Amino acid sequence: MQQNDAQLPGIINQPAPDLGVTHWINAAGEPMQGYGLEQMPGVYKVIFCFQDACPGCHITGFPALAKLVEAFKGSRLVSFAAVQTVFEDFEANTFDRAAANQLKYVLPIPFGHDAGQGREGAGSVLMERYRNGGTPWFIVIDPEGTVIYNHFSVDAERLIAQLKRPAPGVPQPAPDANTLTWRGVMALTREGNPAPPRRLELDAAQWHERLTAEQFRVTREQGTERAHSSAMCALFEPGRYGCVCCGTELFDASSKFASKSGWPSFTQALAPGLVAYHDDSSHGMTRVETTCNVCDAHLGHVFPDGPAPSGLRYCMNAIALVKT
Repeated sequence: MQQNDAQLPGIINQPAPDLGVTHWINAAGEPMQGYGLEQMPGVYKVIFCFQDACPGCHITGFPALAKLVEAFKGSRLVSFAAVQTVFEDFEANTFDRAAANQLKYVLPIPFGHDAGQGREGAGSVLMERYRNGGTPWFIVIDPEGTVIYNHFSVDAERLIAQLKRPAPGVPQPAPDANTLTWRGVMALTREGNPAPPRRLELDAAQWHERLTAEQFRVTREQGTERAHSSAMCALFEPGRYGCVCCGTELFDASSKFASKSGWPSFTQALAPGLVAYHDDSSHGMTRVETTCNVCDAHLGHVFPDGPAPSGLRYCMNAIALVKT
């Protein structure tokens, strides 16, 4: 049974609605009113959602937020807000506890308190508008006002690298007309992929004859290999990378980069029509799956946090590729 998008957490790639939070204290802990996205000065906006009674918020959430705030201290590139989005334990997750966490973690950013009507089933307005899956929860909004990240945890180092402005005076490569960017990926997931140069269709028994058990699990059953399990991550010799199922060449080594993600990463496919893009809402996440357009082999996923000029990171399962 296909899950309805309305049932999935997050509103990634959608316009960011107003936060709907009415109770705020400023960076100095003083009460303020009328605060929201329009008053956040940053080019990018990061909202951290928490509850005082949430263990994960204190174990991973607040430490990640503190690292992000420190990285952009004094910069107008990114602005932050923390909101206690209460959906349970209303007696424990009070406005006073929100203020106490601002002091505890020494975070000079606005803190909000959003308990909605203050009862089970009628909690946080922000959670309802952004379809948060719980707490901790990180929301990142880009300069166009689009939600580009919506999830329980965040890789602070990766997000810092993604959002930091280039050093002054250092020109950055710009994508040309033939470079696929995230906007193009989104269009392909919505409008459909181009026709492949050829097709190879086999049944499960025939794929089993061609592939090892692990290759079959990953490519034909949408599996994922263990991070850092392949020496291909550290391989940067010239050559090309083809689909292990059908042999179609998909990536050139010149587009490979060290992402430190634990999987081989590329910034661009060899040519249009070789890789196909599909919405993937599995495991409670909203991602873009990549497949071989010739044989439908699952390759991995593509993300909008790669280097210029494309800004893409094709995060591939090494076992789905063969080096030529």
